[in-house]
Amino acid sequence: MSAFCYPPGGKRWIFKRFKLICRSAFRFAAVRSWLQAVDSCALMQRVAMAKPSLLERPYRPLGAFGLSFRERMRTVLEHYRAMSTLVPLALSERVYVGGGLAWAMGDGRYTLRLADSGPNPKEGELAFYWLDTASGVCLSQLSFYLAQGKGGTEIFVGGLQGPMGENSRDLIRESTKACEGLRPKDAVMEALLGFAAALGVQRIVGVSKKNHVGRQRYTPREIRSDYEGFWMESAGQPMPCGNVEMPVNQPRRDVMELPSKKRSAYRRKLAQVEAIHAAVREWFAAPAVPHATTPAPALMQVIAPAGAEPLAA
Repeated sequence: MSAFCYPPGGKRWIFKRFKLICRSAFRFAAVRSWLQAVDSCALMQRVAMAKPSLLERPYRPLGAFGLSFRERMRTVLEHYRAMSTLVPLALSERVYVGGGLAWAMGDGRYTLRLADSGPNPKEGELAFYWLDTASGVCLSQLSFYLAQGKGGTEIFVGGLQGPMGENSRDLIRESTKACEGLRPKDAVMEALLGFAAALGVQRIVGVSKKNHVGRQRYTPREIRSDYEGFWMESAGQPMPCGNVEMPVNQPRRDVMELPSKKRSAYRRKLAQVEAIHAAVREWFAAPAVPHATTPAPALMQVIAPAGAEPLAA
């Protein structure tokens, strides 16, 4: 695995190989179980061949604060198994290795995109992005995992990121105005709700500040986003663990309860929401166009060191 992840010629490739070998030796049974699971999932094979960093996911903090190696392993495996069950392989390949799925709003300045989590792999294996194509700035990114809950498939949202920079607030205001009052973070949240409905997800759980994976570092990151506050805006209910549970089917205000001068603006905002939901539904309703790939070979063989314990059941 170390040779697959770090081929010769890369930056500090010898040191990185040695480090990965050492970290694997202390948890051989778990690593073998992890690699066997990857080899048994066609989607994970495709993604790993294109992005070998997938194989190192359980070695680093991900998902939520305080997860062990096996818990991180289970988080990633559950996500890809759910994707394999709910989404055609060709469509999943477009999402992960084919550049993602995109929908342009209105005149095309703003684009909704579904792809891998890119710069935030610790917060999820999938992400919705709200992009300002004129400035090239991502105005919001919502990263998440599919998970197996007691009642069926659910979504765990591991992070919600916004833009940085002096003019970021101006860009957010422009986007909100263009989208009839729908903020960039509202847009990605509505996309997630549409995604959940399209796949038959039972519930959505949003991470809290205290459980955010960014706290699990040698120098813990300051979590500035008010996660709980935003989840509560989406009819969230606090959970005993600190996270927030949100319904897939969101309650909507009755337009007649609003002052008459605000009703038309609210209807336009709801029209934007429905347009986002319709775009996501169309992605998963349309026949998937296969992404050009070669058959994925077995990624690696795992050779046990002398005296290694057998794989735990």
